[in-house]
Amino acid sequence: MKLVVTGLLCLTLSTLTVADTMSNGIFELINQRLTYMQDVALFKARNHSAVEDLIREQQVLEKALVDAQQVGLQPDSIADFFQAQMDAAKAIQYRYMAEWLSASPENKKYRDLASEVRPKLLELGDQIVIQISEYLNDGGTFDNKMQKDFVRTVNTTHLSENDKKKMFESLQMIRLIKN
Repeated sequence: MKLVVTGLLCLTLSTLTVADTMSNGIFELINQRLTYMQDVALFKARNHSAVEDLIREQQVLEKALVDAQQVGLQPDSIADFFQAQMDAAKAIQYRYMAEWLSASPENKKYRDLASEVRPKLLELGDQIVIQISEYLNDGGTFDNKMQKDFVRTVNTTHLSENDKKKMFESLQMIRLIKN
């Protein structure tokens, strides 16, 4: 009996470790995607482009919803998550631009938005969708206990606590397509 209990305890701990690793991997991808916002802001500042591009946002959202459905996620359940990421991304860009009003970033180099940054953002978005689907399919959930890990991991410069809260809460709402 003692051996069975020990075995079950080890299995439970190994499952938690795998789940924790998977969720932290998702959190790291989200953070990585948001780190590109400095490049985006710098490109837009240097090219006198607006931070908000509603047409581009709609394209990104539509692609994300199609991709989500293809990997078994309910598109309507992930829409708020992608909107929260885009809102956080815009807020980060605005905060960088506000910072640069007093200290110009003239010495900084930036990566080209069209040829370098956007393809990487799309790739990371695809990875996030796939990993969320795999995580949920493996029985994972984004429960409130994980919020501290999310806040600690998603720590990009100029990302507010409210941005983090909104993203985490929307992450919790993502559901698999029911068969």
